[in-house]
Amino acid sequence: MGLLRRGPFVTSSPFTLPYFCSVLVVSVLYVGLVTCELTLDFTRPEYNATVPENSVGKTYVTPTEKMGIFISDPSLLVRYKIVSGDPGKMFKAESRTVGDFCFLSLRTRTEEQAVLNREYQDYYAISVRAMVTSLYRRSVKLKAHTTVHVRILDTNDLNPFFDNLDYRTTVPEDYPLHKNVLRVTATDPDVGVNGDIYYSLREPSLQFAIHPTRGFITLTRPLDYQKESLHKFTVVAEDRGPKFRVAGSMAFLSTATVQIKVTPVNLHAPEIQVRQLPSILEHSDPDIYAIVRVTDADKGIHGEIDGLGIIKGDAEGYFRVSPGKKANEFEIGVADPSRDLAAGSYALVLQATDRGTPPKTTSKTVHLKVSEASHPIPKFSQSDYDVEIEEVAPIGYPLVRLVATVDKGKNPLLYTIEIGNDEGMFAVDQRTGVLRTSKVLDRERRAYYSLTVSAVDSGRRGGPHLRKGTAIINIRVLDNNDNDPVFNTSSMIVVFDENRSQSSIVCTVHATDADAGDNGYVTYSLANFHPVPFNIDHFTGEISTTEVLDYETMRREYILRVRASDWGSPYRRQAEMTVHVQLRDINDHRPLFERVDCVGQVLDSVPLDTPIVTLSALDFDAGSTVRYLMVPADDDPCFRLNEEKGVLKVACDLSKQTKTNWILNVSATDSQHFADVMTVNLNIVSKMTGRNKDGIAVDCRKLDVTDRYMELLRLGNNQNKAIEGKEDVVPKRYGDNRHSPEFLSTIPREVWINESASIGSEVVAMRARDRDHGYSGLVVYVINYNNEGDDCFKVDLYTGRLLVDAELDRERTSKYVLNVTAFDLGKPQRSTSMQLIVNVRDINDNPPTFEKSSYHFVIPENVENGTSVIRLRATDIDEGENARLTFTLEGPAWDRFHVDKDSGLLTVVGSLDREITENYALRVWARDASVDRPLMSSTVIYIRLEDVNDNPPLFGLTQFWVKVREDLPIGTVIMVMSARDPDTGDGGRVAYEMLEGGTFSVDPLTGVVRLSRALDFEQKQLYNVTIIARDQGDPPLSSVAYLLVEVEDVNENLHPPKFPDVVASGSVRENKPEGTLVMQVAAVDADPPGIDSTITYSIRDGDGVGIFSIDDQVGGFLSQAQTDHVIAINFEEDAINILDSNFWILMEKIVARKNRGTKVKSKFHNSQCIRISLKDYLERYEHTIPIN
Repeated sequence: MGLLRRGPFVTSSPFTLPYFCSVLVVSVLYVGLVTCELTLDFTRPEYNATVPENSVGKTYVTPTEKMGIFISDPSLLVRYKIVSGDPGKMFKAESRTVGDFCFLSLRTRTEEQAVLNREYQDYYAISVRAMVTSLYRRSVKLKAHTTVHVRILDTNDLNPFFDNLDYRTTVPEDYPLHKNVLRVTATDPDVGVNGDIYYSLREPSLQFAIHPTRGFITLTRPLDYQKESLHKFTVVAEDRGPKFRVAGSMAFLSTATVQIKVTPVNLHAPEIQVRQLPSILEHSDPDIYAIVRVTDADKGIHGEIDGLGIIKGDAEGYFRVSPGKKANEFEIGVADPSRDLAAGSYALVLQATDRGTPPKTTSKTVHLKVSEASHPIPKFSQSDYDVEIEEVAPIGYPLVRLVATVDKGKNPLLYTIEIGNDEGMFAVDQRTGVLRTSKVLDRERRAYYSLTVSAVDSGRRGGPHLRKGTAIINIRVLDNNDNDPVFNTSSMIVVFDENRSQSSIVCTVHATDADAGDNGYVTYSLANFHPVPFNIDHFTGEISTTEVLDYETMRREYILRVRASDWGSPYRRQAEMTVHVQLRDINDHRPLFERVDCVGQVLDSVPLDTPIVTLSALDFDAGSTVRYLMVPADDDPCFRLNEEKGVLKVACDLSKQTKTNWILNVSATDSQHFADVMTVNLNIVSKMTGRNKDGIAVDCRKLDVTDRYMELLRLGNNQNKAIEGKEDVVPKRYGDNRHSPEFLSTIPREVWINESASIGSEVVAMRARDRDHGYSGLVVYVINYNNEGDDCFKVDLYTGRLLVDAELDRERTSKYVLNVTAFDLGKPQRSTSMQLIVNVRDINDNPPTFEKSSYHFVIPENVENGTSVIRLRATDIDEGENARLTFTLEGPAWDRFHVDKDSGLLTVVGSLDREITENYALRVWARDASVDRPLMSSTVIYIRLEDVNDNPPLFGLTQFWVKVREDLPIGTVIMVMSARDPDTGDGGRVAYEMLEGGTFSVDPLTGVVRLSRALDFEQKQLYNVTIIARDQGDPPLSSVAYLLVEVEDVNENLHPPKFPDVVASGSVRENKPEGTLVMQVAAVDADPPGIDSTITYSIRDGDGVGIFSIDDQVGGFLSQAQTDHVIAINFEEDAINILDSNFWILMEKIVARKNRGTKVKSKFHNSQCIRISLKDYLERYEHTIPIN
């Protein structure tokens, strides 16, 4: 047979080495002469053998086959000795010769220190030397070697031990079921089942479970901090190997303590309880709509309420949640009383949050109905209005229509100006909110106004909780050209020197205009009808000359009419002032002598002071005084010139003078300019010739100076004549307001308009004309606001177009009587009025209206078909076909609900199931019968189904199957039987019950199935357990599931059969009949009485197979033929997991010789011992128990 090496062991193929095996070799001899042939080698160069650890002294190892040497000569002696591989002196080699074979046996020594410990050393490779000597020949010394591979078998001599003897952890109170809390770990150095550990709880517990092999501790019942905050229990670790216990001891158990601390957590979410207040009536406090109380079943901080808020249904922020008067009480009210809150139904989703860690929340929908009467706060369409109005607008002209909404018109709003109307310039219609002028506006006096207008619910005007909305109206008065320019003076006098150069500035005039923009931009012009030598700068008002002015020949005074004009439209306004320009004469002429070059004779006898000649000089300047003088002044002492009158007189006695001819130089001056010097040539004579009796005769040459001076005077007189008639008179037709406006005769007295007319639509043009000119003929229009019912219209200020200013509603007002007035802008202002009737045509503009926008009902889910839910009612204020209504149901609930199209009755028509659909939102439409323009509206009916216990608990499967080992510890969780009940309340609370309990138990709360009694595969291999799940409803419903538990066998056959020796020998005489009892063999099994210790005997191998037989029960060895053989006897247990042993028997046959009767022993050479396998049929299963 070939050798097969496996690890450190050598086995003979195809067999394997059993764990427990003993060999007994019996040598049977018979009488005869046999020659033995000496062999000096071991049967194998290597052997495999086993021995249990902790074996006592002289315990023999169990080889897989016989070890030793065949000897051919009985005189040979064989001794075995261990030469290596056993440094600790654990083993001793012994020899034993049986027949022709010397057996090698290894045994443990008897010394105290020779104790085998597999955990220290589990394998020995022992080298054995065989020394062969001869009794007769000393020279024979032979040696042989072999190696014995000894494997140390584990004997479960060590206990499991925990890594930690005290396990502690903390878990929250809401720790999930069947989740690992912690893991305990223990180790066992033993191998195989000796090292496999089972975990269990020493104290029975429904709260926790432990995985039998992995050590995970799981939660099997919900924790309750209030009931028990600290859980203590003991975990037991026990290996699965054979236990050689002392009675009553726990030598093979190990324990650890587990402490699990429970921390309080937020187990319960807050609960919201709503107490809605009834519909709020007139004059009641509208702030509170509902009172909400929030509770939490948790203790401590986890049960404290952190707050309540609105998370949905109030996108506009109309509502608020505020603390109530009691702890954990809240009030739902209006957030801002000044804001508008439309009447109707609101579905507010409230969310309450506690202060737990982590915080828990609960949501609940609260349906609030804001009734018409409970709406307290009007709201304007704008918080600020910016309006403009022209200052020429007549009294009563509308500025803006203020719109505030509240109560859908059930209670009219009253509008009032609160602030900013101290001067009473404006008035607001209390009913319509139209803001009008009440006095004539003047932008130049005040251009801006800011008014605060309030709107108050007329139904609450006298109540204790007055609510009003306010709006700011910013009014800007637009400028009109209603102011004339104004000069800083009405007239002025300017003295201007003559002869100044052209374009010389005479003066500057200035005028202002209180209007703004172009209306206040002023330019200047001269308004004289007759030409004047002046010009004015149109923009600066500077007046300048257009030519050189001459005092003597031109007008000496000018009256200038200066006109200031604005740039306003449609007409310009102007003003005039008078500028008196007076020319001032300047000395611009020198004196001129009328006569020059005088020649004369003077008697020398003329007396002193006798006038000789009178000189005359003219000065063209007005008012100038001429003085005369001689040049030089003291030229001659005999003559004297009178400087004022120009008379030349004799100043000396001429008779005494020797000089007879005098030439005198004479000039004239106006104190600034001098006349040309003229000469007077006088001859002194003693006797006159001619008829001159005075003794003086003088002749001068006459010039045209006098004529020129006279012409100058004439021109001056002509230019300064008074201008006849009135100059620059403006025609009266441009200033007087003589005519009143007149409406055109083509304007109708009555008109028709559809009530659907859009705002801004033109109704009719109310045109009026005025025969005056300018602003006196400019017409503006206004509707007399004192007329009732005219606030839906307005008239354009300048064009007179009558426009729709508000939505028309024929159902409210079908006819309007308007009083339209036309004003001119003259002074004094004139007006005329005209009455106009406006009729409103009806259209189908009103949709149907339900009594409520939503309805809420709760009905049981098992309600019968045909049950009425509600009869819906809707109205339409239109008439005829427009008011005839039909009802239809919208949505996918047609198969469960039905609404009658004529009566509006909503009924149940299909089966309802809360577990499928709990809430329904049914939208029902009401539609009028209008052909051209049908209108519709809807309401929503919210239906919540009330739960009925109509569902039994349901297991996931009707039959469960699990495999478990028979040696599992008591208390092990083998299955979780969970059932689900979709009902709510007690109808959804499930309790579990087990029929035919005892071996197993079920937790009535969680459905956890535990092992309650030890299993025994040999007694029962299959259990069929019935589990009942029953809810707590009325009546209770239940369901059944079956749990099949298959028990897996675990090897409990711990000990193999043992023989008294490893080899035996026997003999039988020849010629003995078949069936002769040769010998009796017996084996002993240390297992407890029973199947595991029952032994069966059989012949397995050897050259005696077929020659001998053995009784399988008692071990009796019988002969079957007359031959000599070696056979192998096998002993087996009757257990399921079979352990067996074998030994060898050498059987000798004794032959009797006829002549002598001596015994001859026959010898057998090379007898074989077959290897018998120990087969352990234990199949190992590991079934994972669904604990986690």
